[in-house]
Amino acid sequence: MARYDTYGAQDDQLVEDLDQGFSGFNNKFRPDQLTSGILTESNNGRMDLNGEWQPRKGMEIFSTPFDPAVFVLPFRLHDTLPSVSSYSRSGAGAGNVLIVNFGSAHGISTGDIINLSGLTPGGTVNPNGNHSCTASSSTQIQVTITGLDATPTGTLTVTGAKINTSEVTFIHASCEFSDPNDNASSYIVAVGTVSTILVKTSDGGATTVTLTYPSGETVPEGSEVIQAFNKLFIFRKGQIALQWDGDISTTTFSLVSNGNFNQPSPLSITDLDFSGGIGTATVSSTASLLVGELLTVTTPASSGYSVGDTFRVRAITNSTTFTFNSGDKTGTNKTASVIKPESAGLGFTHMPAPSFGVYHQRRLVVPYQFDITGSSGSATITDRKILDEALFSDILDQNTYDRIYAQFRFNAGEADFIVGFHSFSDDQLVVFNRNSIHTVKNSLSLADSISQVITSDIGCLARKSIQQIGNKLMFLSDNGVYALDFIDLYNLRGQDVPLSETIHGTIQRINKNHAHKAVSVYFDNRYYLAVPLDDSITNNALLIYNFLNKQWESVDSVNDPSWEYTHLLVGGSGDKRGVYSINKTGGVHRYEDRDDDTDRYIETIGGSDKTVLVGASATTRMFNVRSIDRKKWNNFELHLQSSENNVSNATLEAITENIDGIIDLGSISSLNGGELAINEDVSLRGRFGNKRAYGLQFKLTTTKGRPRLRALKVAGAITFRNFQKAE
Repeated sequence: MARYDTYGAQDDQLVEDLDQGFSGFNNKFRPDQLTSGILTESNNGRMDLNGEWQPRKGMEIFSTPFDPAVFVLPFRLHDTLPSVSSYSRSGAGAGNVLIVNFGSAHGISTGDIINLSGLTPGGTVNPNGNHSCTASSSTQIQVTITGLDATPTGTLTVTGAKINTSEVTFIHASCEFSDPNDNASSYIVAVGTVSTILVKTSDGGATTVTLTYPSGETVPEGSEVIQAFNKLFIFRKGQIALQWDGDISTTTFSLVSNGNFNQPSPLSITDLDFSGGIGTATVSSTASLLVGELLTVTTPASSGYSVGDTFRVRAITNSTTFTFNSGDKTGTNKTASVIKPESAGLGFTHMPAPSFGVYHQRRLVVPYQFDITGSSGSATITDRKILDEALFSDILDQNTYDRIYAQFRFNAGEADFIVGFHSFSDDQLVVFNRNSIHTVKNSLSLADSISQVITSDIGCLARKSIQQIGNKLMFLSDNGVYALDFIDLYNLRGQDVPLSETIHGTIQRINKNHAHKAVSVYFDNRYYLAVPLDDSITNNALLIYNFLNKQWESVDSVNDPSWEYTHLLVGGSGDKRGVYSINKTGGVHRYEDRDDDTDRYIETIGGSDKTVLVGASATTRMFNVRSIDRKKWNNFELHLQSSENNVSNATLEAITENIDGIIDLGSISSLNGGELAINEDVSLRGRFGNKRAYGLQFKLTTTKGRPRLRALKVAGAITFRNFQKAE
C-alpha cells in the first residue's frame, strides 16, 4: 500500500516510530516513557537470538513417580459391618492370606477395599490398613497381605476403607542426586509423604528407585532434602532427620544419630601396620568412625606416636579396619589407643531436628531451634524458642555439633530470625535473616570464625529464592528481587535499589502472605523465580531475568488455575539437562522441552495428563512518534518468522490512549492470506483506520505455533491540535 506520493501545503506528513528487536519488559514506567526495544508486557516469551521475541517452548511430562494414594475411585462404602468372630493365617508357602470370619452376613463383594485395625503384628509386616479382599462366602473374606510372615494377635475390627492422610502422597521436597559410584548417573529426587523416589535423568526417567522410610515415619509438608557427604538428608522441622547412604543397592532411609550425645571412649587399636605412608588400624568396630574424622592418641603403646598426636581417618576399609596417612612411620603389629574429639562446656549434640541445612566447607550448617535429648530411637525434642541461631557440624561428620565453638547467633535480642544459608566463595557462609544479612568467615577453624553484618536494611522472604549467579547472590525480599555484589576478596555488598525495580508492577502483585513459598533456579543465563501472584496461595507464575540482556524477560504461567510450580531444580546431563518443574500433586516435568505450543502436564497423582496452549503474548511500549500531540494513526508494518517446527498464527491488536480504545487488527492469517508456514518469514502491512489518539501500543497474542516477532513500525500524522479534550 502506498504511504504517500507527494505532500501539499494542507497535508499532514506521516511520521514513523520503530522497534527493531526486543530485550526485555518494564512495567514500572508508563508505556510512553520506555525506550525502543522494551516491552510493557511479555507473557511466556523469550528474547534470545537476534533480539527476537518468541513464545517459550512447551513443558513436557518427564516422570510420574508416585502411584495414586491408598485406593482409586470409585470404591464401595461399608458404613457398618458385623463383628469379627475369628481370624486365622493360611495360604501356601509363606501363609500370606488372612482368613476373616464374621458373626453374620457381611455384604462385601470380591474386589472391595476394606480396612483392618486392632491387630498387633506377629512378624515384620503390619497387617493393619486398607486392603483389597475376596469374598469366599457370605460370612467370610480372605485378605492377601504381601510378606505376612507370622500370625498377628489382638482384636480385629473390619470397616470400610479409610482415608489415612499419612498415606496420601504429596511431593514435599526435591533436589538433584549424583550417584557417587557412577559419574554418568544423575537422578531427580522426589520426596513423598511415605517414600522417596529417584528418577534417573540419563535415560529419560525410565528408571526409578523407591526409597522407603523407617516404620512409622513420614515426611510432612515444608521438609527439605539435600545431598551432602555423598548421602541424602531429609530435614523435617522438629523431627529427627532422615538419611540415606547414597548406595543404590540399599533402598531404606534411617534416622540420623539422635538422643543424648555421649562423650567418646578411647578406641583400642589391636593391630597397627605401616606401609608406604599409610597406616592400617584394626579395632573392634569402625561403626562410630567417619572418613575425615580427627583422632587423638591417648596411649601410644608401641605405635611410635606421642600422647596428643592426631591423624584423620583416610578410609574405612571394612567393619574392623580403617586407614590414615602415617608419613614415614614403619613397622607392623603395633598397638595404641585413640579417642574422638571431646567436647567442652555445653558439650556436643546430635543434629538438632532442623527444618533445613546447607553443605559448607565439608560441614553441615543447620538452624539451632530444637534441643534433642533422651535415648536413641525415642529422643525427646524440645523447642528452644530461639530462631536466630545456627550450628556447624564437625568436618565430614553430620552427627556431631559443638555448642560452644560451632554455635552462632545473629541479631540476638532483635525481632529477626534465620531464613536461609548460602555457601559462598572464599569460605564465606552468607546468613539470610528475615530483616538482615550476615556472613561467617573462616569456618575451617570455628574457634577463629567471625560473623559480621552485611546489611540491616533488607532481608530475605523465601529461602529457596536464593541463587548465586557469578559474583551476585539473588534473593526475594519485601521490596523485590535484590542482588548482593561480590566487591573484592573479602566483601559482599548490598544494593540500594532492587534488581526488580523495572518490574515493580509485577512485584506488587506477589501475595506476601505466601511469598515464603517462592522457589528459584539458575540455568542458561536466566534466573527463574516462581512466586504466588495476586490471590494465589501457591506459586502460579515464573518471573524470568535474562542475564545476557540484563532485563526481565517474561512472566510465565501455565494456562490452568490449578497448576503450581511447587519445586524447581536443574538436573540431568547432556541433552537431558535443563529446568525441571515439580508440582506437589503431580509429577516431574521438564520445562521448555517441547518444540510445539503446548504444555503437557499431570495435575494430580494418578490422574490423566492434560494439554493446554502456552498462550504467549507481547505488548509493546507506547508509540507516540516523540510528540505529545494527538495523532491520526494510519498504518503499521510487522516483520515475523514462523518457528522451525510449527505453523504459526496470532491475533493482533492496537491499544490507544486519549482517545482510549482497542483496534482489532485481525490476525497473521488474515493479513498473510493464511497461517505462517514452517520457518516462513514475512513482512505484513495493515491499517489502523486513521484512528485519533495520543499514542498506541501493539499487542500480539499467539494462537498457534511459536512465531518470532522481529520488528514493528507504526506511522501516523500529527494533527488534531484543537483545544477539545480527548480521553
